[in-house]
Amino acid sequence: MDIKAEIQKDRIAALRAGEGEKKATLDYILGEIQKKEKDPSAKGDLATAVILAYVKALREFIAEHGATHAETAGKYANEIAQLEKYLPKQLGDDEIRSAARAIMDSGETRKGLVMKALKEKHGAALDGKRAATILDELGLK
Repeated sequence: MDIKAEIQKDRIAALRAGEGEKKATLDYILGEIQKKEKDPSAKGDLATAVILAYVKALREFIAEHGATHAETAGKYANEIAQLEKYLPKQLGDDEIRSAARAIMDSGETRKGLVMKALKEKHGAALDGKRAATILDELGLK
C-alpha cells in the first residue's frame, strides 16, 4: 500500500474513532499531497516530500517557540509522532559517515557531488542538514 492510501485509511479510522486532531492532521497532509499531484513540475515521492516538509516546519516551530508556547509545541510533537510512521527510517550519523566515506574512497572529493550521490542512493532516508554537517566534519569543501 502506498503512503497516500495508508494515510487515507488511517484518516477514516481516526474519523470513526472520534480522533479529531489526528483526522485534522491527516486531512491537511492529504490536501497538500493533492496540491503537489496537480503541480506538473512536481516529481518523485510526493507524499514523503510533503510529510518531510511539514515535519520540518513543526520541528522548527518547536525549536524556536517551544518554551513560550508549550501547549502548541506539545500538540506539534504529537503530530510529528503520528506522521513519522509514514516516513522511511532516517540514516544515523554513523551510517551517513560510512556511506560518505565509501563515495570518497571511490575518488570523489567535492562536497556537492558527494551529497548528490548520497541523495541518489538513500533518498528520503537521508537528512540533508545532518549529511552536510558530517561532510564538513570529514573536511569536504
